[in-house]
Amino acid sequence: MRVWGFLKFALLGLMMFAAADVAVAQTSAPAGYAETLRWYHVQAEAGDPKAQFLLAIKYETGTDVAQDMDKARELYIRAARQGHADAQFKAGTFAQADAARDGQLKVAQDWYRASALQGHAPAQYNLAVMLTNNAREADQFLEATSWAIRATRSGLEPAQALQDGLLARLSQSDRDEARRLASIPLQ
Repeated sequence: MRVWGFLKFALLGLMMFAAADVAVAQTSAPAGYAETLRWYHVQAEAGDPKAQFLLAIKYETGTDVAQDMDKARELYIRAARQGHADAQFKAGTFAQADAARDGQLKVAQDWYRASALQGHAPAQYNLAVMLTNNAREADQFLEATSWAIRATRSGLEPAQALQDGLLARLSQSDRDEARRLASIPLQ
């Protein structure tokens, strides 16, 4: 009898603990995909850049919604304008794809730069590539190299080869200048 009483007490404690966990989970996150999606829409419309970014991913990939690249682009740009670094990077990728059709790379470069200034390594890399491909003057090439150095320092693996290739093309004084530029704190 004593064992049964102890087991009953232990089981009751476990059931109460499990019920408390369920209650906490239900109050801290939307329940299910439909509720989460509704929450993203409400928060995105309210101007939340993180919700705009996450909802944009859903529209871009067609996850839980019909794929809609125009809606994804719009949401990325809305979040990007509020300073969301990942959204700025995605806005840059959309603008770069658009630029392939209309020849205007400046918009993509501006979005990449905004994201890169926040330390976003893929944006730093893409900016370095764009600047390298469009460099007309030595200072543009130095800037491209400095962004490649930053992306490498951030641990982005493909940036290492780009950085090494760019540095190999520079004189020692220009290599030193590119490294100095890459060491200036981001604003």
